Amino acid sequence: MKVASFDFFYRALALIGYHEPLHPPFTHYPVALVTASLFFGLWALIRRRPGFWVTARHCLVLAWLFIFPTVLFGLMDWQRYYQGAWIGPIVAKIYLAGFLFVLLSIGLILAYKGRGDSPAILVIYALGFMTVVGLGYFGGHMVYEGRAGGRGAATASLQVKAGQKIYGKYCQACHPNGGNIITPQAQIIGSKTLADFPGFLAWIRNPRGADGKRGAMPDFPPAKISDKAAQELYRYVVDTFGKPGVPGK
Repeated sequence: MKVASFDFFYRALALIGYHEPLHPPFTHYPVALVTASLFFGLWALIRRRPGFWVTARHCLVLAWLFIFPTVLFGLMDWQRYYQGAWIGPIVAKIYLAGFLFVLLSIGLILAYKGRGDSPAILVIYALGFMTVVGLGYFGGHMVYEGRAGGRGAATASLQVKAGQKIYGKYCQACHPNGGNIITPQAQIIGSKTLADFPGFLAWIRNPRGADGKRGAMPDFPPAKISDKAAQELYRYVVDTFGKPGVPGK
């Protein structure tokens, strides 16, 4: 369920030419810094180089600071691109992000109390590293699920390949393999909206139910998916999943 709107912020970014999600670029900072904390902590312990404990602590502080914009932009992207839907990978990422915040906060407390070179803080670094690996796994699951083969595999047609890229960017997360993880009964496979391109185009421009109410799927105006891109997307979807009553490849 959508609980907040950040459309004004995304529209402002669009004015300067930025049309992509905000969360992905920021995820690299806490991931890299947590990994660096573990690396420098282990190096300090194994090589008996006390100076590297300080470096590990500095990485920990920066990782803690970067969690705030990373989580904020993640929530914003979740509302904009997933309509606030509580899908499995997102729930897992929210819990893991909260756990990581607690871990790093404990690490900061230990460092503040002068235990920045203790085995306890090294455990914090190791747990933090495993947590960011989990976050990366679920993030990759959302982006790449179903794209390695099967029904979502690429075909030889250049137009279909172009459509596949659009599908991967805008549709794959909620519709892996032609399904629908938000509303399972409204899957792409067999959908009447695939009967012809005009009907498909009208649907993605204004996805409303029979009662005229807006569902979980966001609008895709020409500024986001042009008519030409919509044709490529339609060609890929039909080629891969088939029209109603006609199976795809």
